[in-house]
Amino acid sequence: MRVLLATDGSVHAEEAAWLLSHLPHDEPLELFVVCVHKPLEVHGSVDVVAWMKEKSEQERQRAVDTCKRIEGMFEGAMATVKVITREGHPGREIVTAAEENQIDLVVLGAEGHAVVERVFLGSVSDFVATHAPCSVLVVRPTGLRQREHAEMKICLAYDDSEPCRYAVDQLAKFKLKSNVHLDVVSVLNIPFTYMSEPIEIDHEPLRQSMLETTAAAARSLTAIAPEPTPHVLEGSHVGETLVQFTKKNGTDLIVLGSTGFGLIARFLLGSVSRFVLRHAACSVMIARQND
Repeated sequence: MRVLLATDGSVHAEEAAWLLSHLPHDEPLELFVVCVHKPLEVHGSVDVVAWMKEKSEQERQRAVDTCKRIEGMFEGAMATVKVITREGHPGREIVTAAEENQIDLVVLGAEGHAVVERVFLGSVSDFVATHAPCSVLVVRPTGLRQREHAEMKICLAYDDSEPCRYAVDQLAKFKLKSNVHLDVVSVLNIPFTYMSEPIEIDHEPLRQSMLETTAAAARSLTAIAPEPTPHVLEGSHVGETLVQFTKKNGTDLIVLGSTGFGLIARFLLGSVSRFVLRHAACSVMIARQND
């Protein structure tokens, strides 16, 4: 598997590297560590320009040092590591590097710390998740690193669509069975209506049908986790329902297909995956089959 790990030297980028290094895998990992340095374009007094240049150089050096630490994380692992330094717009350069190197998965932190400007804040992770030709894993700290040997909680947003099945296949590339709890979650979308009189609709038959489908999917995922747990949730907003579930259950990682037109209903359209990416308190993996 070919993985691109983007770093800007921030704590969040290093957290992303740590998570990737702790996901066991069956096949050799070709890891491309990409550091993007944005050209400095500032105007002002001599003192201001000097200060900005100093901060920019500090950030560049921090990123270089982080690349070295990341290389150390994968020493002895079934992985080859190549460091790539690029200059330009972070989001575009990451996407271009993913295209050029036929990457299967891009991994990056949800936030960065750049003083000169926001280098890896949500706008960049959102850009990469939207434009990358492959799957994207955006990492947020959930305390998993501090409880290194504790159970990792994963939520798979399930809608029985082709993108969802691809998400399952990609997740299965990591040997997650030990010390993992997997929730398989489907959402029964109940639209909110502005009717003067409430309309009573019996959703139970559909809910039971969805539960059977979700339970069958969960039983097929024992290679990923020992006892996957199926859930059918009801909500008027699919993304919000998934986000609330992950918060309530202390989820470390939620996995979604990039789009979805499941057998039950249109479920995981881009707006849902982007909503989850922006609002979830945990790491988010959006699975996308290479273009």
